[in-house]
This record gives sequence, C-alpha cells and structure tokens, in this order.
Amino acid sequence: MAKQRILVCPVCGETQEETSICRLCENALDADGLLCAEGSIGPWWVRDKKHPFAPGMTYDHLVALVNTGEVERHTILRGPTTRQLWKVARRVPGIAHLVGRCHNCGEHIENKARQCPACQAPFLTYKDRNNFGVDISLPPEGSIDGMSSFLSDTVILDTLSTPLTLPKAPASNPDREDSVGSPQFNALQRRVQQGSRTIRILAVCLTICVIALIFAIVMLLK
Repeated sequence: MAKQRILVCPVCGETQEETSICRLCENALDADGLLCAEGSIGPWWVRDKKHPFAPGMTYDHLVALVNTGEVERHTILRGPTTRQLWKVARRVPGIAHLVGRCHNCGEHIENKARQCPACQAPFLTYKDRNNFGVDISLPPEGSIDGMSSFLSDTVILDTLSTPLTLPKAPASNPDREDSVGSPQFNALQRRVQQGSRTIRILAVCLTICVIALIFAIVMLLK
C-alpha cells in the first residue's frame, strides 16, 4: 500500500495531505498560485489568531483591508512605521489616517486628508516591500554565556585559560657562534668523530686483507 504524501503549504506552513489548494489559507499551490502569493508578501502584519503563521502583506493589501472594513481603528498590526512592534491601527503612521485618526495627535480627520489640520503631521504611504523599518546595521559582537558540555579539552583550555607565552630569548652574540657548545661546533665535532670511525674500520679491513694475502702466499710456497 502506497504511503500518502504529506504536503507543507509554502505560504502558511500548514501540513496536510497532498492537494492543489491549501485547506487553511486556501491558496492555490500550483506555480501560478505560489507566484501570486509571493507577489502579495510584504512587511505588514495584522494580528490574526486564526492564521498566526501567515506571511506579511503589502501596503496596498493592507489598505484594501481597511477599505473593506476588515481593519478598523482598534485592529492590532505592525509594519515598517512601528519598527515591527505591535500597535493599534489608529496609532500607526501610514494607516491611522485611513481609519479617521491622526497617528501623531489622535485628531479626527477625513481618510483622504494629506496632513493633520491640528498638528500638521503628514500622512504618507509606505509601499516598499523590502523595507521592514528595522535597523539594517550588523548586531554587536556577541559573547559566549557558559560552555557546551560537548566541547573538547582543547577548546575548554582555549576558553578558560590565559595563553602561555615563552620567555624572551637572550640576544645571541655573533662573536661566540663558533665557540664550544654552539651548533656549528657540535656539528663539526660529530663530523670528526664519524671520520675517525671510518678510518678505524678501513684500517681493520686492510689488516685482515694483508693477513689473508700472507697466508695465501705461504700456502702457495708449500
């Protein structure tokens, strides 16, 4: 019996049996449907307990939700103008004026106004899909809090101990490089000793050859 394949929806992450339409977000899972879903992803989120894993939406999509009444003054959302921190819609720059409030002073306004008549705060739109409104600089260098139980002895020593340093070697005297005890002298001494051993071996071999030669001559004379 063939096993049923399990599908993970690329849009909302719902796991389900293999299908062409997600049972949770109802997004088509063919190439065209996924391309459409990808095009609607943006840096704005509406807090939704029914779809907690849904991706963010574009500014235009959020405006459409405001126009249909799905997003109201007390709806909780976040986006580039809130630095991705949750706020009520009437306090969110770029959205508050669409629900009839000034995000800066809370004045009642028309949703088509370009600025607040009370505090003169401008009402802007934020359509950049790639701008999440957070600091883009690199985070400061972190530090290790404690140690893992899987560290090797070498890593533990490198983490806890202060590296050892060798004492500074005394400056060498060039005038004494060839003196007794220097590397040059020791090398020369070994070379002389090796030559002496070679000479002794050759002398023994020569003596044996002479004795053998004399013995051979004596045998021939007999």
